[in-house]
Amino acid sequence: MAGGFKLSSLPAFFFHCLIVTFLLLLPRPAMGEPVPPEGMVYIPEGYFQMGASQGREDERPMHFVHTSAFFIGKHEVSNAEYMEFVQATGHAKPEYQDNPDFNGPDQPVVGVSWHDAMAYAAYKGGRLPTEAEWEKAARGNDGRLWPWGEKWAKGFFFYFANVFGTDDNFARTAPVTYYESGASPFGLLNVAGNVWEWCLDWYDEGYYRTSPEFDPQGPEGPGQSKVLRGGSWVNDLDGVQVVRRAHNDPQVKNDIYGFRIVLPAP
Repeated sequence: MAGGFKLSSLPAFFFHCLIVTFLLLLPRPAMGEPVPPEGMVYIPEGYFQMGASQGREDERPMHFVHTSAFFIGKHEVSNAEYMEFVQATGHAKPEYQDNPDFNGPDQPVVGVSWHDAMAYAAYKGGRLPTEAEWEKAARGNDGRLWPWGEKWAKGFFFYFANVFGTDDNFARTAPVTYYESGASPFGLLNVAGNVWEWCLDWYDEGYYRTSPEFDPQGPEGPGQSKVLRGGSWVNDLDGVQVVRRAHNDPQVKNDIYGFRIVLPAP
């Protein structure tokens, strides 16, 4: 038919519709949110519930904190990533780089001090997360105590966190991309278990009673120890709650400490 729709054009028409539909269904950041760099997650500015109303003395009181927006690593820094930094800069290798229990390329780097972690972060154009940034990214905005929600929300088989024992498939550290089902509300993996993660802040047991409302950076230093968060493969499930706080000398290197980094958001 002259000027009419030709049957021969149907395949091309439907192919065009299929492509348009596919593009519309692709995941994309919320309106106005910046696109995160590869391997990072965007955490928007705003308030969240930090700490707990019950529990250990240094976890109290529960209080509301406002953070500026930031990007944070979806995964803990891996051996492969850290060794690229070592080879590029001549920085010392991590303590366990020759230990087959811990040196897999996809395992989190361990045997690094707070100073080593800061050097890597600076090389990447960032820093370690503050304690508040870490907890917000791990916890979300609803006050949960585990990244995935209630303690047993994912069932009674440990396919959601790397804690003590082998029921979770790993006797020691697990690959940084493992345990998708235990992701935080913002999509971070292994913020409960696997390795304790160095944070920027000096540690003070009573800091929550005096910390500022906006972008707390921890107590003024120098102090004696730096904060670590998230628990590790030697802890039980209660020991990896997102409110748990640990601390140690920033020079310490062991097989349960690793880290992830933060980059500035526009």
